[in-house]
Amino acid sequence: MFSIIVPMDTNRLEQFAHTKQAYDEMPQKKEFIIVTRTKGMKKILEDKGLDKDVRVILYEIAQGFNCSRALNLGVSSAKYDSVIITSPEVKPTSDVLAQFEGLLGGNVLAQVFDQDPEGNLTTLVSQGYRDSSPAMYFLAMFNKADIYTINGWDEEFMRGYAYEDNDFGERWNRAGLPFSVNDEITAVHQYHPRTETIHNGSQINSDTLQDNNIKGVVRPMNGIIKL
Repeated sequence: MFSIIVPMDTNRLEQFAHTKQAYDEMPQKKEFIIVTRTKGMKKILEDKGLDKDVRVILYEIAQGFNCSRALNLGVSSAKYDSVIITSPEVKPTSDVLAQFEGLLGGNVLAQVFDQDPEGNLTTLVSQGYRDSSPAMYFLAMFNKADIYTINGWDEEFMRGYAYEDNDFGERWNRAGLPFSVNDEITAVHQYHPRTETIHNGSQINSDTLQDNNIKGVVRPMNGIIKL
């Protein structure tokens, strides 16, 4: 019923173990698609007992990290029509698959809280906060067909760092696709150290976002399908 797409390398295994345990307790039919740059990830997951319902897709990039290609690879290989976009450190705190199951056919973002090193929580996305587009997909269910309508994520953002989510949300809105934020569906973004992997990478991608907005891009040339 659900294809759960998770870009992940070994630096998030500790958080993913907690996330995966929460999902494994939910009875809904599901597949996890782990998209990774880490060779041997399948064996690593098996050794840690994290391989139930999991498929691993290995890909390579020349430098740095941006998740656009990983998300495109995950969506293009998903066997279910409803895909869940999330991150290894985003752990459900409500019965999210049952809640999404009741909303099948919709595009729905969960309310997500950020955890600091002391365990304190602040809101990352909720109704009325950062909800003007579906860019804040820390935990979100999308129709695969709607993602294809905007040709997925723009892989031009692979040259830098961040902003691919902002671009996804802007293009989604330009396409007139519906979405909602549901505060009853909840998750926590588990604490982990934040680092930026490419010098000046944020500025590179900020410029790409601005260029796509100026041009009114809806379907990028370098998306799921190479146009």
